[in-house]
Amino acid sequence: MDHIRISLAIAPRAAALLGGFLLIGAASAEEPAAAEAPAAAHTFSANVGLFSEYVFRGITNSNEGPAIQGGFDYAHESGFYLGVWASNVEFGGPATDRASIETDFYGGFAGKFANGIGWDVGMIYYAYPDQNEDTAADYNYFESYGKLNYAWEGIQLTPSLEVGLYYSPDYFGEDGDGVYTYGTFGASLPYEFNPYVTIGYQYVEGEDTSGPNGYDYVHYAIGVSKTLGHFTADLSWQDARDLSGCDDNCEAVVFSVSSSW
Repeated sequence: MDHIRISLAIAPRAAALLGGFLLIGAASAEEPAAAEAPAAAHTFSANVGLFSEYVFRGITNSNEGPAIQGGFDYAHESGFYLGVWASNVEFGGPATDRASIETDFYGGFAGKFANGIGWDVGMIYYAYPDQNEDTAADYNYFESYGKLNYAWEGIQLTPSLEVGLYYSPDYFGEDGDGVYTYGTFGASLPYEFNPYVTIGYQYVEGEDTSGPNGYDYVHYAIGVSKTLGHFTADLSWQDARDLSGCDDNCEAVVFSVSSSW
């Protein structure tokens, strides 16, 4: 996951959906509350979503068409996790070089410091299994990443902040070093509306296909998500600035409906 994924689709990709709240009725005075069950050592989960467009870091990865995305995750109580995620893609290249599927494999460790700041470090491999490497540069690549996040629980609207850094030594299309940094600010409004703003910066060295100077750009995403029972609806506006030749492929309004269990 902008080539791009914020998904924002801002997405890990993104992609950035913020969770809702579950209200639980209090136990009566006559009956003691049930003891809380211990957390499971192993947790398995799945997710699926339908997107009006697959946008990765501000750039369409579905040629402005709809995308269906989903994945499976495993987490251990130690903080270790593994996952796989997939989406249809369309880059609009020659007929002999049209990758139609993206599959991401990722793993890492996540936890929380004593002061409440969450952390997450890991690696992700972006794979395009049906791409014809004989007619274009190899799309497949690795990224390592680190993230920090914090939510101010005691403050009205529960503001939250996440910052992250991704690094690839051989970015999409064999373009050399790629560095991506971002920050996402979110909040929780009444009726389970959760607005967010993301600002990211992508730098690519550009050794081969991009020329000696490479490229860099800033992208923005402004959106809001809402929990509807077991589903989450999300609406966002996304834009990539100062990216030569991008035109309409770098500006989009994206609507999605997703669910996880």
